[in-house]
Amino acid sequence: MPEAAAIHVTTRSGTVRVAAVEGAELAVIGGTMQPRDDGGIDIHRDPAANTIEVRCAPGTDVTVGTSSGKVECSGPLGPVRVATASGKIRIAEAARVDVRTTSGTIEIGTCAGECRIMAKSAAVTVERAAQATVASVSGVVRLQHVGDAEVKSISGKVSIGSTGAGRVAVRSVSGKVEIRVPAATRPATTLHSTSGKVRSDVAPGTDFEIAVGSVSGTIQVSSA
Repeated sequence: MPEAAAIHVTTRSGTVRVAAVEGAELAVIGGTMQPRDDGGIDIHRDPAANTIEVRCAPGTDVTVGTSSGKVECSGPLGPVRVATASGKIRIAEAARVDVRTTSGTIEIGTCAGECRIMAKSAAVTVERAAQATVASVSGVVRLQHVGDAEVKSISGKVSIGSTGAGRVAVRSVSGKVEIRVPAATRPATTLHSTSGKVRSDVAPGTDFEIAVGSVSGTIQVSSA
């Protein structure tokens, strides 16, 4: 079966829905398609439509660019990239994720590879990822089941559920940092807060590394 063409969705505002469906051929409602020189497909919103709906094959490479609005991706997609100024972003399942936004809500279901998120002010939730990298000025960051994790935050709560399969590193100026590890693991921890409380309830070891640095926030490491 030939590889599905990469799709590039562009709209200034409105809702973008991309659904990967087994056996589906590329179809668009509320937008127009135009072939690209590199073999991909450009999709632009119809001026009369408020929503672009795209059906594509599983594993499709997807790029979405919008100024504001909602982006919803469902089904097993390939690499997914989203760039927006504001709005809600939900990606259910992807091979890789790259999201860049100024403000809004970001929800990632399952990311098989690297999940990269850059946001100025946003609520970020990643349910599962092999590797998660998040940079946020303010807002809450929740990584529920991740291997490697790196979070940089100025203010806001950071909550990480580690699978014990990789290094966890957090740098924060203010805001609480909570890290949960599997009960059977013994991580090597380097925890420092200049003026906040530091607490670890896990036995030390060498299974994997946790490094957290904060200026004024509380740090807590506990077993799941």
